[in-house]
Amino acid sequence: MKASDADRQILRTAARKVSAQIALVCAASVAVVILALVLFALYRSQPAELVQHPAGAGRIYIDEADGLLALILGGALGVVLAAAAGLVSARSAVKPLGEALSAQRRFVQDASHELRTPLAVLDARLQLAQRKAGPESPAAPTLARLRQDSAGLAELVDDLLLMSAPASTEQLEPTDIAALVPAVADDLRLLAGEARIGLQCTVAAGAAGLPRVRVPAHLLRRMVTALVENALSHTPEDGRIDVNVSAAGRKVRIMVRDTGPGILGIEPGQVFERFARGRPAWHNPARRSYGIGLALVKEAALRHGGDVTVAETGAQGTALSLELPAA
Repeated sequence: MKASDADRQILRTAARKVSAQIALVCAASVAVVILALVLFALYRSQPAELVQHPAGAGRIYIDEADGLLALILGGALGVVLAAAAGLVSARSAVKPLGEALSAQRRFVQDASHELRTPLAVLDARLQLAQRKAGPESPAAPTLARLRQDSAGLAELVDDLLLMSAPASTEQLEPTDIAALVPAVADDLRLLAGEARIGLQCTVAAGAAGLPRVRVPAHLLRRMVTALVENALSHTPEDGRIDVNVSAAGRKVRIMVRDTGPGILGIEPGQVFERFARGRPAWHNPARRSYGIGLALVKEAALRHGGDVTVAETGAQGTALSLELPAA
């Protein structure tokens, strides 16, 4: 979505302001260097030279050594002033971005907090309606689906709230990835069974040899869950999902491989963009996807020094690789 006219006007105003500041700082730096060279030349001019060359001539003579020294001092002063100008300009340029990011973070936090209560109330009312209608009611399947949708929205709000929290507030104790990933796979095996999809998890290095990662356990659990749920939504019935955990140098790799038709509808590099949605598997075409799960995985991985990429995709399936630095 393109920025509005008001947003573009704000950006243009900020760009003009930063450009003017940079121009003023550079001009001041050049003026200081020139003034310093003039003062140095006047200071190094000898009285005898002034006698030989009267003031009326409008010239001041200095020898080669003094000229070379003046160039060296002027160059050093210019470098120092250029560095100072760059620092001032960078701070001026980054300040609006920092303010925008801070405002965005506050908005996401406030909105997430405000949405959690009405979603909890909505789920409670749907649960009450389920009980009153009974399992044999014609409305029972619809109410069950509504509860699933409300639970999905609640998880989405929790993810947004989690990702909007500053990294400094997170508990960065090393997480035992060899134990966590199989536990997540066990939790999701029920969903896979309902869709007639096989889900297997293997830890290549074993629980004793695999290094830990410095990522909060609750965050890593959500990241792995998002990767597996994405594979479930793009794997047909009687398909298979393999989750493999292994060491990759100083990193730990979590590979989630499915037997779906590959990434369809969008370019592979776009799957980690917000609200990007590929074509779902035909076993569950009505599955609700907000197109934000993989984007949150990408952001979380980058915040902790890792990354998530599309290792391969094609008619035989897709493999997503999450790499995180070892603790």
